[in-house]
Amino acid sequence: MADGGGLKIGFYGGAGEVTGSRHLIEAAGRRVLLDCGMFQGHRHEALTKNREFPFQPENIDTVLLSHAHIDHSGGLPLLFKKGARAPVLCTGPTHELASLLLLDSARLQEADARFFNKIHAEDGQSISPLYGEEDVRVCLEHLRPCEFGAPQALGPGLEARFSNAGHVLGSAMVQFDLPAPGGRRRILFSGDLGRRRSLLMEPPRPPQGVDTLLLESTYGGRAHDPLTDLARAFAPVIQRAVAEKGKILIPSFALERTQEIVFILEKLRREHGLPPIPVYVDSPMAVEITEIFNRHLQDPGFALAFKDYAARTGDPFGMESVHYVRSKEESQAINELPGPMIIVSASGMCEGGRILHHLRNNIGKDSTTILIVGHQAEGTLGRRLQEGARKVKIFGLEHEVWARVETLHAFSAHADKDDLLAFVAAMDPKPRRIFLVHGDRDQRAALAQSLQATGASDVLCPEFGQVVSLD
Repeated sequence: MADGGGLKIGFYGGAGEVTGSRHLIEAAGRRVLLDCGMFQGHRHEALTKNREFPFQPENIDTVLLSHAHIDHSGGLPLLFKKGARAPVLCTGPTHELASLLLLDSARLQEADARFFNKIHAEDGQSISPLYGEEDVRVCLEHLRPCEFGAPQALGPGLEARFSNAGHVLGSAMVQFDLPAPGGRRRILFSGDLGRRRSLLMEPPRPPQGVDTLLLESTYGGRAHDPLTDLARAFAPVIQRAVAEKGKILIPSFALERTQEIVFILEKLRREHGLPPIPVYVDSPMAVEITEIFNRHLQDPGFALAFKDYAARTGDPFGMESVHYVRSKEESQAINELPGPMIIVSASGMCEGGRILHHLRNNIGKDSTTILIVGHQAEGTLGRRLQEGARKVKIFGLEHEVWARVETLHAFSAHADKDDLLAFVAAMDPKPRRIFLVHGDRDQRAALAQSLQATGASDVLCPEFGQVVSLD
């Protein structure tokens, strides 16, 4: 609970859950917000958490955005709608990507609200979007792009730097150097960390001399399947779809995961002889993001092996062989086409967007495969499908699940247990205090136990709303 003055950290999201990353640092008379993510989960709970802030938006001095994913950035338009006027610092690619994702978030909310309200007109149920496109445009005026490693002055004696987090294009760890009663402190917010081996990204390297670490724990108790198993795992799914003329539905985040899927499918087709099958990327947002990726192929966040592959092929995301769908009419037409085919569509947790329409049309067919390729937060439709639900609601209407549901863990862009332990082990000296954030309770608890077994003595799992003094 809140105690005393001086240096404090408040945990207002991503505490005991994966979504809604929000942490508030109070130091040297300044209030710095780390991320302002959107909560994703049960509709009522998400709306309740998203509509209000447990702090005064107008009192925030600076926002530091780790990356563009909506569970880290999606609350920003509402923050400014409710009175914030602070600069939002982020990397250059994050500035580009967040501009697209936040506008898309507003449009999806508006479209989902219209559809929900239409089909529930007779029973009197209605929902409204958290914010609209104009709110996003106001927010975007406050974004300020920064370079990796460049010091950012936030106030007297308070300085921040971004460094590569290896999670997605533009993703960053945030390092603070700040005054404190016991001397200067160095705090590191990991954001979402990437893996030591990745399809696209350069792995993160921890800054040294960190006193306090805020560490993500999404997969704190799990080990991912190795990337080398992707061909073996994908092959039978594709072969079955070809044999049964079925459809493979892949709910995918428009940022990073979609590009990884296209990249690996093209690579497997070229190098492993997987049977040809049409691939539809049904997301205007994913198309635009892929174009941003192509403009940043030499970004320092990309791995050298990927840069070399891109230079050799000239088209690492298969723009010539993959069908990229933009219009609503093209999207609707896919449902009339026979299989086999692969449809990659947002959102990644099946909580909105075009994937819901594809699920609605295909979830009742036993020739359909729903392929889960990313983390599914508790309470989301994706999580219910992953856990084997036989009946689910889509747009408020119940559907029986006859489709096969399978999960590929190798695609994760998050560090797993071994990656996280190796990250902390590479820090010298070891952090005096570690806060575990952005993880479900079981994953946080598992990582805390593993860290303590390596000698970390002060590992804390903060609760939502908890404020901790670092004096």
